[in-house]
Amino acid sequence: MSRPRNIWKDGAFPRLCRMYWEKIRDRKIRQIFQTHPRYHRLDIEFDGPEPRLDDTNSMPGLKLKAQADRSLSKVIDNIARCVIASLFYFELDSIPEKSNGEHIGTGRILCSLRYNNSAFKVLLDRLSSNNVRFYLNDCPIPGIVGDSSSFSRDGTFRKRLELKVTSKFMISLKQDETEPCNISGSPFSIDKLALAQGLNVPFGRADHRKRKRLSDGDISAKKRQRI
Repeated sequence: MSRPRNIWKDGAFPRLCRMYWEKIRDRKIRQIFQTHPRYHRLDIEFDGPEPRLDDTNSMPGLKLKAQADRSLSKVIDNIARCVIASLFYFELDSIPEKSNGEHIGTGRILCSLRYNNSAFKVLLDRLSSNNVRFYLNDCPIPGIVGDSSSFSRDGTFRKRLELKVTSKFMISLKQDETEPCNISGSPFSIDKLALAQGLNVPFGRADHRKRKRLSDGDISAKKRQRI
């Protein structure tokens, strides 16, 4: 004996409402991904209707379909470039001086991978062979990633950067002939960087302990920008 149909749940009007809200939600999600370059979405094409999110039986088939979909390769390559760029971050040396509406100072582009990490050498070898460059806003920063000016004496990645910017600026990494990808934390704000690094605390640090000056080979992991 078949179960009686619930017209308030299975009727035509409730189904249309659910379909409408699903389309609205999908459109909003697409808008988010289009306006926020840090977000990435991988879509595969379906011959028929898309399976429901709670349809666990369709997962094996979806996995095979995603692996065979060549249209995803370009998106995945872009994600890989963004992940590599996010391994680098930026710190100010001191609070920049302000002159004629511009902030003038220096800072360092650092790498979240330590020089004694096996992955560090693989990363630098890859970036050096492709003549990868950093960009400050839309201008290339002198030198390539793997040149001697990018390293301290102990091998730590520590690329010096001279700043002459407004209160906000971007640092990106250009790989191959593709669009540059922002490093971790970019775009930056001078005020937010100074606050995060404790540079604007008048008497040492917020905990009243004297701020320790970092050497080239002693970069605190606590100051790294979050991805």
